[in-house]
Order: sequence, then structure tokens, then C-alpha cells
Amino acid sequence: MASIFLSYRPDDDGAYAEAFLGELCDAVRLLSGGDTSLTVFTFGDDAVVDGEWTRAAAQALAECTVFLAICSQRYFLTERCGREWSAFQDRLHHHETITGRRPKAVVPVAWGDNGLYGDLPAGEFTTDLARRADVRALVRLTSNRSRYRDLLGGLARHIVEVSRTDPVRPAVTLLPYAATPNAFRTVGNQAARPAGAAAGFPSQSVRFVVAAGRRDEMAPVRDDLDFYGPRRADWRPYRPLRPEALATQAQAVAADHLFDSDVVDDIEDIVGVLERADTDDELLVMLIDAWVVRIAAHREALAEVDRRADPVTGFVVPISATDPETSQAREQLTEALSRLLVLRSGRCNPMLRIGPDSAEEFEQELGGILEASRNLTFRSADVRRVAPGAPAGSRPLLDAP
Repeated sequence: MASIFLSYRPDDDGAYAEAFLGELCDAVRLLSGGDTSLTVFTFGDDAVVDGEWTRAAAQALAECTVFLAICSQRYFLTERCGREWSAFQDRLHHHETITGRRPKAVVPVAWGDNGLYGDLPAGEFTTDLARRADVRALVRLTSNRSRYRDLLGGLARHIVEVSRTDPVRPAVTLLPYAATPNAFRTVGNQAARPAGAAAGFPSQSVRFVVAAGRRDEMAPVRDDLDFYGPRRADWRPYRPLRPEALATQAQAVAADHLFDSDVVDDIEDIVGVLERADTDDELLVMLIDAWVVRIAAHREALAEVDRRADPVTGFVVPISATDPETSQAREQLTEALSRLLVLRSGRCNPMLRIGPDSAEEFEQELGGILEASRNLTFRSADVRRVAPGAPAGSRPLLDAP
């Protein structure tokens, strides 16, 4: 019987996605003669905890027969979704190697933007049944019920057929989450983007630079090391209330604001990071642990950023209420930081936020920085796409009688 892994990015349309999934499952069961053994895995953000697949999510990705993707614009900007796609894609390639067959077990569902166009990862394993229409609109509008029922029937038949005739071979092991690539980045940042990603407009990409230490780097600096891991990007200032890494939270905020994003923590190469961000026309946001003012390499990097970075570079310095040691040292740490970021902290700067004390406040502050940067970019960017017709400002001339 079919087992479906639902890959999606929860958002405000969750009720419609749930309705679609419920009706699709009913249609699959009906075609299966009332068989109730259909299994549907719906993890969402709960698929990953502390930077690792949960055991249940890993097992589902390793054993499901169909990968159903709700392809909203935010979906393609979400790191977890790209890694889920990649994990299932690896199974498909292995299946083809063993059997010589290519089951179309990836079922992308266009969710907004009037359809999905262009190439998708693992396109040879992908069905086009739900790519050419906005399925979200079909769910929402009663005037579309006939088309919607036809679509449900076609999808249900496809899911049953694929699961019965050529089920994807289970994976013996699954790559760890951190080692699983994001399928939406394999052929460049613009790959697999839904229709509506505006070519020719200023880039909406952000690179997060994690200016924090590894656990071994922080040991000489402070006492409580529970907020750190083996990588700098593992910094988790809002634990235990929010156990995920700050970089993961930041990428989720970026997706909410329709920014593509990536994360770097190579402080030693900060000049290269700045140059690449400038070349790629990316916004840069520094996620700074205030304690790094006591680490020489980080001090040098922050001073370099202050001298070189674009005026729209963002800076966020969490001071978590769940971290008493940092709260008590706040005044000394932020004074030292202001001496490093002389050009950023000497005036009221909307791109510098010190002290979000909770994950919720961090998300609000970061969202404000992203929107402020978008506005500044639109004001200052060169025009890259010109409307048809006479150039702006030219006067119309009428033929004389």
C-alpha cells in the first residue's frame, strides 16, 4: 500500500493544505478498495531537532513510496524542504541503478503563483499532474470543484499505481541532516523556483554570517558552554526554549520574507565573504555572539566588517533571557562591541539590533532588518527591467493635422 511523505513549509494556508491532503488520501483509499493501510507522514518543521533528522522522520524518508511536495514560494526557500527532497532523490537514483526503472514518485503540487515552470530536481522522477495550475486556488474556490475533483482523481490513480507497480526501494541508511545537500541549490540559487520569481529585479538573497565560537573556542571565554557545539553555526542562544541553532531560525525568517538564504561561519575568510556577497548582490546579516569580543580572530573580523561592509549590512546581537551569564555581562560585552563597530553603533542604526532576549523577538527584529534592507535596495538599485514603450520622462509628440 502507498506511504506518502508530505514535504511542506507550514504557513497561513495550512488549513487548505490539510483539506487537500485529507481529500487526496480519501481518493487514494477509495481506489484501493477501502484499504485503510495508507500511511501519511506529516512532520513539517518537526522533522529536524537539534540539527538532526528525528528517528521517525528519517525512517519515513527511508521507506515512503511517494514524496508529495506542497510547492509554495516559501517551500523552495526552506533549507529543510530542500534536504528532504534530496534525501528522497538519492533513493530514486539508487532505485534506478538497481532496477533500471524510473518511477515518477515525486509529486510536486503547485501552491500559488499559477503553476510551476522550469526544471525541478530529479525531474526524470517527477510527475507533472499538479504542476500547471494553482492547486491552492482550486481548493479554496467552489467554482473550481469540477477541476479539483479531476485533479484529485488523477493524483490518487498515480500514487496507487506507482506504489503498487514500482515502489521505491527503501534506503538502508539515510545521510545525516547536516550532510544532506539542499536539492534546490544544486544547480544555482535560481533552480526550481516557482513562477513569479522575478528575473531582472534586485536580488532577494541574504547570507547569514555566524560570528560565534565553537565549544572549544568558548571554553576559555565563559563558563556556560551549553549554547555551543562542534561548529560555530551550531550556536543556540535561545535554548532550552528554542533548541535549534540560531542560523536555522534565521533561515526560516528569511523564507517567511521571501529571501533566499545561506549560512557561513568562516570568520577567518571574512574579507572573501564580503567580496562574494558584493559580487553576488547579496544582503549580509551578521549574527553575533557578544562574547566573541574576547576572541582575537573574531575581533579582527568584526572590525573588518565595520570598515568594509555595505551600509545595508545587518547586525543582530542576541542577549537571551535564558542565559544569565550573558545577561549579567551585557554592559561590558556591548561596550566592547560598540568599540569594534564604530561606524555602525555611533548613531541610530535600523540595521543594528542589540539584545533580542527571546527567539520571538529575534524573529521580529531580523524580519525588520530584512524588510528595511529590501526598501533600501529598491531605492538605490539600478533599474534592470524597463517597461515597454517610450522611456520615462520623454514627451509624447502628436502628428500635426
